[in-house]
Amino acid sequence: MPDAILRIALPSPLRRLFDYRAPPGVPRSALQPGARLRVPFGRRELIGILIEVTDHSEVPAGKLKPALQLLDAQSPLPPALFKLCLWTAQYYQHSLGDTLSWALPVLLRQGEPAEVRQERFWHLVDGARLDDPRLSRAPRQREALQTIAQHPHGVAHQLLGQLQLNKDSLGQLREKGLVRVEIRRHAASERHLNWLAEPELPLNPEQRAAAEAVRTGFGRFNAFLLAGVTGSGKTEVYLQLIRETLEAGKQALVLIPEINLGPQTLARFERRFNARIALLHSGVNDRERLDAWLAARDGEADIIIGTRSALFTPMQRPGLIIIDEEHDASYKQQEGLRYHARDLAVVRAHQENIPILLGSATPSLESLHNAHSGRYAMLHLHQRAGGAQQPRFLRLDVKSRPL
Repeated sequence: MPDAILRIALPSPLRRLFDYRAPPGVPRSALQPGARLRVPFGRRELIGILIEVTDHSEVPAGKLKPALQLLDAQSPLPPALFKLCLWTAQYYQHSLGDTLSWALPVLLRQGEPAEVRQERFWHLVDGARLDDPRLSRAPRQREALQTIAQHPHGVAHQLLGQLQLNKDSLGQLREKGLVRVEIRRHAASERHLNWLAEPELPLNPEQRAAAEAVRTGFGRFNAFLLAGVTGSGKTEVYLQLIRETLEAGKQALVLIPEINLGPQTLARFERRFNARIALLHSGVNDRERLDAWLAARDGEADIIIGTRSALFTPMQRPGLIIIDEEHDASYKQQEGLRYHARDLAVVRAHQENIPILLGSATPSLESLHNAHSGRYAMLHLHQRAGGAQQPRFLRLDVKSRPL
């Protein structure tokens, strides 16, 4: 059998694939499309995505370089997200390698493992004694051993500073065989049987009609435009639809236009739901973003909240996409891969066969056109929620008034 030729998409503006030989010692069966590889590229090393394995190349065999390292046993990108990236690269005329790189968290672009964070826990070794003679002249080590003994389930490495535990002392205790280190997978928060942490607000007739229209579209692709005046209770409609999505065992993706809305949106969702919520935007650090991305991919996050780039967050059980303030210009990416997150969200919902709800007090002209042409179902909220009254407006002729 001829040597395997790898066709790899690299983060480059060139809209083409690059051919490499397989890394030394890596069998053909281990090379799965979507996996990341570290490859030489000029004087640099880049992280690329394997697109296909073939037996032929237009490049002479003698000029083909071997890839340096296979980073994944399987693709970190689920098939649905991979398909979305292919569509995005073609529609926006952008290089496939750059598009795939854009869809990955920064740490995955840099070659970090696509695995949930591992945590170190310090434990007392069975049979270890506080009166061990080797500690007679090591008071700090004895104090550290006593603290560890008070935590039968172990002490997380990240909490050592808070417990005033000295890492050097623990290292010496480990050399003496008195403590041990256990590596655990980062634990996801517990799934609750009752999703509501607080009661839902009553819906007025318009809100109920809007929620019912979206509810009947569950389980298949439908696009809805919810046009509601300020204070009409669009968010309460979102929350009740998300609760039904969670009860169906599905995940919900909520896009917001600005980073500044993240904390208040997260706080409101946390008050309402006993759910595992992932927050993704440029304000969180790279490690937190990767953890949230992986939690969503593995189905450990029930609700994903983020700005435009969160559109590329994988979901194991997609059920609903919500775009809040869909008219906002912040959904347009203006550098690198130029795309509109609102429009791509509709494409993603269609590909994954789930409903999408676009909400705004001032819908964009594009969305209004789609609603009037029948592509979107139009939903209206004319009244303010909770009995609130519309503001009164008075017209004053100020021409004759003093400045």
